[in-house]
Amino acid sequence: MENEIIMKNKIIEWFALGERGMSSESMAAAAAGVKGRARHPCDPADFNRCLLLLIAVPEVREKFDKIAALSDTWNTLIEHWDEVEECFINEVGLNWSKGRKLHASKTYDLMKSLGC
Repeated sequence: MENEIIMKNKIIEWFALGERGMSSESMAAAAAGVKGRARHPCDPADFNRCLLLLIAVPEVREKFDKIAALSDTWNTLIEHWDEVEECFINEVGLNWSKGRKLHASKTYDLMKSLGC
């Protein structure tokens, strides 16, 4: 119970201060047990915002089952999350730390192959 409260407080802080998009907001809402939109990331920029949520609120990873339940696309993405995350980090780095010049085309292609 206390861990849930801590996670929800971190999510509130992330909503106030974090870099957000519809897909990361969907993740946060599902993790907190709030019904909302089931928007999945459609491109590497969306995926990056989801990763930033996981940095700000690592407990969200423990709720991947709830996120996977949002839609078939989310389910597939969660099943392959580690693969997509590794591809993105290797290609452009967290929060584009290796630069945007690559546009994360490998990550984009991988995401599209998964139905994103």
